[in-house]
Amino acid sequence: MSRRDVAAALLGLLLLPACGAGGGAAGAARAAPPTPAATAIATPAPAPAISFTGTIVRAPGAPVRFGPGMDMPVMDVEAAGRVDTFDGWLTRPDDPPQPDAATGRVETWSRDWLRLAGGRGWVSSASVRGRPPAGAAPVAWTPPASLPAATAGVLDIAIDPQDRRATCEVAALKMALAGRGIATDERALLAAAGIDVRPPVVSAAGAILRWGDPDAAFVGDPDGDPPDHTGYGVYAAPIARAATRAGATVLASGTGIAPASLYTAVVAGHPAVAWVTNDYRADAVSTWQAWDGAEVRYSLHEHAVTVIGVTATQVLLDDPYFGQRWHSRAEFEAAYGTFDDMAVILS
Repeated sequence: MSRRDVAAALLGLLLLPACGAGGGAAGAARAAPPTPAATAIATPAPAPAISFTGTIVRAPGAPVRFGPGMDMPVMDVEAAGRVDTFDGWLTRPDDPPQPDAATGRVETWSRDWLRLAGGRGWVSSASVRGRPPAGAAPVAWTPPASLPAATAGVLDIAIDPQDRRATCEVAALKMALAGRGIATDERALLAAAGIDVRPPVVSAAGAILRWGDPDAAFVGDPDGDPPDHTGYGVYAAPIARAATRAGATVLASGTGIAPASLYTAVVAGHPAVAWVTNDYRADAVSTWQAWDGAEVRYSLHEHAVTVIGVTATQVLLDDPYFGQRWHSRAEFEAAYGTFDDMAVILS
């Protein structure tokens, strides 16, 4: 074989298709370098959802705040004894520590906040018996650029029962003053309000015709009782006078203080004395003529309480006769309206 024939044979061998690859374009594609695979971007997995329950142990209730922290506005109050469901937690290391309501001590969780399920707000763990599951990661939270106005609040004013049968008004004032750090007693407040001990003039049918003026002083015997016409009580002006003499500042006093205005004041931290009926129902009023000729509107169910808490649906009262109690807004407002929305609000 000539050199020309050998070269032609070798060229033919080089042009034969590779085994199993086919020829033409398929062979060319196989020969091309592989394209690198796209690089995957790792996305952190969200924290697993948690759910746990806890019982409110702070009396008379635990403030529900807009966000986790004492610097967040109060939007509601959860009553003591309520069992709530929570879906997250967070520690605010810059928060002031809160003494635990159950132990009375500053515990390791004193800066923890628990998120109420359903987006209803946050409650301090110091107010709750119950903790997140072990290993549950805290949720993310960023303070908002602006905050809503508070719509609820509770003042820390302990109940202090009235000393005498008919002294609910000065007893309510004494508690309101205590909330302002002013210590006094009923005797001093009665003296500042004044007492008119003259007995009433009563008709044969038992209606009161003449008696003292509760807008000027306490009417009757402080140990007496309205139904038997031995003691009645006192209205806003003398109570405001007694508050001022005790060292308090009075923001508002008298009738015509609408429930909304009263609630706003309490949410802002101002305790108030409010006149209600002792059965917490609307009552028809009668009139007598005072010794000075003034017409006095009265009810034998007349009573006074200290308003210390407000939520969207309820009002918390330090009632000097019945104790500390929540009442619905409707119930409170019916009783409050009997005396033309009369109150004394302290600064």
